Amino acid sequence: MTTNTNSATRAAREQAREGFRQAMSWLHTWAGLILGWLLFAIFLTGTLSFFKTELNLWMRPELYGMPPPTRDVAERAIAAMNQKQPDVTQWIMRMPDERQNAVTLLWRDTGNGRFETLLMNPQTGETVDARKTMGGEFFYRFHFELRTAQKGRWTIEGRWVVGVATMLMFIALLTGVVTHRRIFKDFFTFRPAKGGQRAWLDAHNVTGVLVLPFYLMITFSGLMIFHTLYMPAGIAAAYQGSKGVDSQTYFADLQGEKPERRVRRNPGDKVEPLPKLALGPILETARTQWNGGRIGGIQARRDAQGTPVVEVTRHEGDRLQYRPERMLFDGVTGKVLEQTDATTPAAVTYGVLYGLHLGRFAGPGMRWALVGFGLLGSMMIATGMVLWSVKRSAQGQRKGAAADDKVRLPFGQRLVASLNIASLAGLPLACAVYMASNRLIPLDAPERPDAELSYFFGAWGVALLWGVLFPNRRGWSLVLALAGAAWASLPVLNALTTSTHLGVSLPAGDWLWAGLDLTFLATGVLLGWLAWRLRPGRPLPGKAPRRSAAASAMPAPDARPAAQA
Repeated sequence: MTTNTNSATRAAREQAREGFRQAMSWLHTWAGLILGWLLFAIFLTGTLSFFKTELNLWMRPELYGMPPPTRDVAERAIAAMNQKQPDVTQWIMRMPDERQNAVTLLWRDTGNGRFETLLMNPQTGETVDARKTMGGEFFYRFHFELRTAQKGRWTIEGRWVVGVATMLMFIALLTGVVTHRRIFKDFFTFRPAKGGQRAWLDAHNVTGVLVLPFYLMITFSGLMIFHTLYMPAGIAAAYQGSKGVDSQTYFADLQGEKPERRVRRNPGDKVEPLPKLALGPILETARTQWNGGRIGGIQARRDAQGTPVVEVTRHEGDRLQYRPERMLFDGVTGKVLEQTDATTPAAVTYGVLYGLHLGRFAGPGMRWALVGFGLLGSMMIATGMVLWSVKRSAQGQRKGAAADDKVRLPFGQRLVASLNIASLAGLPLACAVYMASNRLIPLDAPERPDAELSYFFGAWGVALLWGVLFPNRRGWSLVLALAGAAWASLPVLNALTTSTHLGVSLPAGDWLWAGLDLTFLATGVLLGWLAWRLRPGRPLPGKAPRRSAAASAMPAPDARPAAQA
């Protein structure tokens, strides 16, 4: 009797565990499917963002061959800017380094207006007349706010959509761990020769487990970066002021600043232009304080009391935590006002998560590793989306449907198949077309950055249309072939329109420029190979041609009895 009771108890527990696992499997499937196409776009553009600085350079070939910076590069750049724009009220300068060889200067002449951008020679400080483009900044902005124009209007709404998608991905990751009870065994199991559902499931499992800690870190840190947008209740509870929520004090604490120095201006407030600043002595003091540490950025503005101040920021590559150390100076006298750094446990934790997500601390090798992790994450999402379609197709075959491209799919499967082609194959095509448009659109075209973006979304729309018309291997092969051709053509377009091509960069040993062209070419070859593998009529791996029962029973026309062989 006791034995029967124990057996029943074990069976009930096993049934409960299986019920929980099935529930997690359902949640894993639908959390990934509902916004999977958007997640793929977010992940892929985020992966490209690890090299956004290099892409910015490639899309501004006029910056090629810039001389190394002089020690007084900042003073030269500000002097040149003041000659052109004498009434500047605020400016932000990014100093040149091994990745960005020009001085980037943002300025504005009103208290709350938009910043204008100048690119300047690192030796003379003179303005460089580079083509207008969003460059790699577009991939970065699309990654977290779905930017569709150079000066987008729906950035907050875009961040909300990305936040919801990121939360669903986090749920899909956690439920995936629960669903796969042999998760570590599956990591060592990849059988592409099996074909069909088995091969796609193996690919999904391997890419999902291979760098699982990276996926968990990148999704959780992505949510934490915009915690003030998604979870404002904690700030509202802890930072109540006389006029409501005092968010300015919260941000000051988060960044290690004094709240009274943060500027609080209303739209339309007038701001006096900046006077002549003691920039040289200020920078020398900062270099001495940081024992020769690199200066990454400089900012000049008026503080809350109207005093001109200069903030010097250490280079982001000097440590993992974001934001870097800063020093604040009186802009006129050069006196040190304060040294700013977030040191509280909560602020440091937040800064480390932020730094891990951005990856700006990484050298070339680590950045390539992060790109590899990002591509694996994109593959994980892509294989999951394709697996859903393959699984439904297999179920249809078991019910008697034929397995060829001429079968009319049910509406749901046709919709998913079309969106898979548009997203998984169409987005690489759109990215390549966007970069090709940088070389093809006339330099004096009006609203040139937005014209480049119109090529991006236009190519993406064409891929969607083709996917709707042909939600099968014909659709996959054509879009992938076009994407491969577009990526492979980028080095050719670069050679035909600029002097920064492989014939110049390779002999000069300039691997920053040559590496990009070679990467584009390799990407084109890979996509072209995938298009060839998915061409219509090619037998699927692990699938023998289907023969009727009568034909199977008959010998081949030239067959002979075994005794005569």
